[in-house]
Amino acid sequence: MITLKHIAALGLAATLLSSANATVLDLGTNGSGTINGALFEVGSLHPSGTGVYEPFLTIQNNPWEQGYNSNTQNFDTKRVPQWNHEIQFSQMSVTTINGQQYYGFAVDVNEPNGGGRSTISLDGIRFFTSSTIQTSTSVDANGFFNGSLGTLRYDLGANSVLYDDQHSGSGTDDINVFVPVSAFAGASPNDYVYLYQRWGNSDDNSSGGGFEETRLIQGMTPVPEMGALFPIVGLLVAVGSTHVLRRRQMAKAEK
Repeated sequence: MITLKHIAALGLAATLLSSANATVLDLGTNGSGTINGALFEVGSLHPSGTGVYEPFLTIQNNPWEQGYNSNTQNFDTKRVPQWNHEIQFSQMSVTTINGQQYYGFAVDVNEPNGGGRSTISLDGIRFFTSSTIQTSTSVDANGFFNGSLGTLRYDLGANSVLYDDQHSGSGTDDINVFVPVSAFAGASPNDYVYLYQRWGNSDDNSSGGGFEETRLIQGMTPVPEMGALFPIVGLLVAVGSTHVLRRRQMAKAEK
């Protein structure tokens, strides 16, 4: 006979198994990594200053925080609507990395730089698209957002990303997130894109500083490594050498 006690035990076992299988990507150790197909890496772009770094999602609270981009303030979102608002699919552009196409998003993490409080965990990230404005604030027993904002395009799941914020001030990319273009298959240019984030659900990696703010990365293709440029450089040198030799031969013929 299955009792409530047995059901509770099975639930606990399932929770422990899920936690044991969860991936923790430490960007301080690895620099980059993939979870559920999305690429996470330490930021390398450095815009700064008001009007240059233009976030569409801004979140701030302690010891943990959550929210999504919307003109209607929700959860721990700040600076609504100027720096926390809907974006549309047509605003996103493609970044090509190692031959694969992604949509890129840069996060400026603003955690204290001292006192052992610089590390923060990204514990939830989901992308949705919707043809209509969404305003859900549904939560589970832990207070975590569990509502729908349209068609789910990407979910971090039970996994997490750790980042040690050593940058002082704001306006600098700390974490770049690249979601495969294929995840947004069928989206319409006019669809709204919603990005939900949850940070700091760990005693050792809680949130406690300034805003965590996210902006769009404009499309780019990384500069080829020098090894890939050697054949091109060699060809240019050969062409240049041939041109010089011809000039010398012409000069001798004129004498």
